[in-house]
Amino acid sequence: MFDIGLLELFLVVLVSLIILGPNRLPEVVKSSAKTLKWFKKIVENTKREISVNIGLDQIYQDIHNEEILKDAKLNDKSHSKKEGKA
Repeated sequence: MFDIGLLELFLVVLVSLIILGPNRLPEVVKSSAKTLKWFKKIVENTKREISVNIGLDQIYQDIHNEEILKDAKLNDKSHSKKEGKA
C-alpha cells in the first residue's frame, strides 16, 4: 500500500520520538492503531452493505455467465469453420 523503506520508517520513528517524547509515543501509537482499526472496520461494513443492497454478487455472476456464453459462441464458430474446411 505504502512504498516506505526501512530508512524512511526509521526516520518517521525518530522524528516522532523527538516530537512526542518517549513517554507519550506508545500511547499515541496505540490510539492511532485503534483508530485505524475502527476506520477499516467501518469501511469494510460499508462495502459489504453496499454490495448487498445493489446485488453486486448477482451482477458479478451475470457478467461471468455472459463471458462464458461469449467464449462458447466463439469456440463454436471456430469449430464450425474448421469442419467446413475439412
